Amino acid sequence: MFPKPKTYRSKKYLDFIRSKPCITCGSHDTFPHHEAMGCAGKGIKAPDSYTLPMCAKCHRFRHDTGFSFWDEQNIDVKMEIIKLLTEYLQVKGL
Repeated sequence: MFPKPKTYRSKKYLDFIRSKPCITCGSHDTFPHHEAMGCAGKGIKAPDSYTLPMCAKCHRFRHDTGFSFWDEQNIDVKMEIIKLLTEYLQVKGL
């Protein structure tokens, strides 16, 4: 059997994500949405580094729509995650 992979977790990074407006509508009442992007499977949550700020309404719509949601919103998920991680690291001085 293969051991369950360790997954990056960071309360500080999730707090940073919570401070950002919703990636789709700009609402400031957000929480971190974990976007798996093929790195997670059944019973495996995506790492905290794969999060995007989303309000409850957009989050629900994303799950109801599926992955086509990002294309319909014209959002490059990978690029947005890279931008958020880069900003976080710059703020932390890393």
